[in-house]
Amino acid sequence: MALALPILAGCSISSQQTKERQYIANSFAELIDQALAGPFLQEFDREILQRAKATGRIDQGDYDEAYGRFERCMSASGEPVSLKKFRNGLYRVDTTPLSPGESLDSAMDVVTECSKGTIFHIANLYGIQQGNPKLLADPSQIVFECMEAKGLVTGDFSLKEFAEAVGTPGQPGVPLEKRLPFDPYADEAQACFLGGNMTITKASS
Repeated sequence: MALALPILAGCSISSQQTKERQYIANSFAELIDQALAGPFLQEFDREILQRAKATGRIDQGDYDEAYGRFERCMSASGEPVSLKKFRNGLYRVDTTPLSPGESLDSAMDVVTECSKGTIFHIANLYGIQQGNPKLLADPSQIVFECMEAKGLVTGDFSLKEFAEAVGTPGQPGVPLEKRLPFDPYADEAQACFLGGNMTITKASS
């Protein structure tokens, strides 16, 4: 299954409202400063954040290295994961099934520990940089506008309809792909979902 990392919402940020659109910050630089003042910073991610503050963006190589370190930590901790990289540069983390007798809480504790000094801050910020450059606060709006840009939705399918399709269970027996005008599990759509920090996976049969 795909892992919805709890640390991807690690920045504690208040929304500013402009008309009908809400934003998570006034600038990307503001988010970098918040991360630099945040918890669990280690030398590796602090150096990345300081470079990002100087250049205005996080380098793809730094993001790749952060995920490589996270992957190696998870493997060494007995909770191996696999990474799938999309065209927008973002990774999806796919986990292995829980071992017999293992709890989800204990597995997530390993995720949290391995994220420290690797992806705790970097994944969130790079995801915003690549998937949400407008700094929108509403995940549905972020994903929908990405879908529009890719031509996956047209004018006859609204943001409201999209938010309802992905945010409610729907009628029994009607899978998500039947409620959307595109395949939500295709790579282009998955890249948009990741950009909005949304995890959309097929239900187990």
